[in-house]
Parts: sequence; C-alpha cells; structure tokens
Amino acid sequence: MVDRKTLSCLAMALALLVAIPAMADDSARITEVQQALQVMGYDPGPVDGAMGENTRRAVKAFQGEFGLAVDGSIDDALLERLRAESALDTASPERRLARKGLLRSYTRAVQDGLHDLGFDPGPVDGIVGPLTRKAVRAFQAVANVGVTGMISPELLQSINNARGL
Repeated sequence: MVDRKTLSCLAMALALLVAIPAMADDSARITEVQQALQVMGYDPGPVDGAMGENTRRAVKAFQGEFGLAVDGSIDDALLERLRAESALDTASPERRLARKGLLRSYTRAVQDGLHDLGFDPGPVDGIVGPLTRKAVRAFQAVANVGVTGMISPELLQSINNARGL
C-alpha cells in the first residue's frame, strides 16, 4: 500500500513531467514570435523566449496594426498571421523605416515640411505623435493622396513636391 506522502510526491513528479515540455514549447513559441516581430521592425526586447513587457507591447502593436484582437497574448491566430506577414514583408512604411533606423529622420523632415506648408505637426522632434498624425492626414486629404496618417518616403516626396523642392 502507498502512503499519502508517496502518492503526493508521485503526483508532483507527474505534473512536472507534463509541465516542463509545455514550458519548453511556450518558450519556443515566444522565441519565434520575438524573432518575427524583430524582423518586421517591432521591438520585442531581447529574443530570449520569455514573455516580458517589451514582447507583450510589441505583440499588441502588431495585433492593432493587423486587425487582430489586441490582448498581448500569443495564440495560433497570432502565430499564423505573423508567419504570413513576415514572409510577405508587409510591414507598414513606418515599420520599414524604423527597421532601417530612418523613422526619426523622415519624421523630422515630414514635420518640417508640414510646418512650412502651414500644417501644425507640433514640435519638429522626429516623434510621431497625435499632432503629427493629424497634420499628415490633413495634408494627405488636401494633396488628394491616400489618407493613412503614416510617415513614408512617398509622403515626404509629396510634401517636398508641394514645397517646390
């Protein structure tokens, strides 16, 4: 006959045998997500297989940009969409610029041009804030180009054309 203490130890050992592979699977999924987010220009922090705040924030940004439920969690739908989008390289123009380290420079140039054209992007600081987005949308509407509110090389070219540059 097995006593309660032995039975309890066996139950714990069995739980660990089941949990350890599941934890390894979770770590592998998180690592895959972190790598894909990093390639697409999001900043998940270190690629370490741990679900930290930077990873959760990057997941939420991706979910919001691609029309998924924004909850910061990793599920099959997120993995499937990440795999598809990273294979197609469908990152937004801002993400592509960020990946190349050019987003702040482009944003500053866009803000400067918008200011010269009479739109109010707020401070010319290279940060894409609500005033910059509002000014970009207003310019795009007046210039009769697609209204996205996004910083892109095409936007800067349109602004420079409007400035006569």
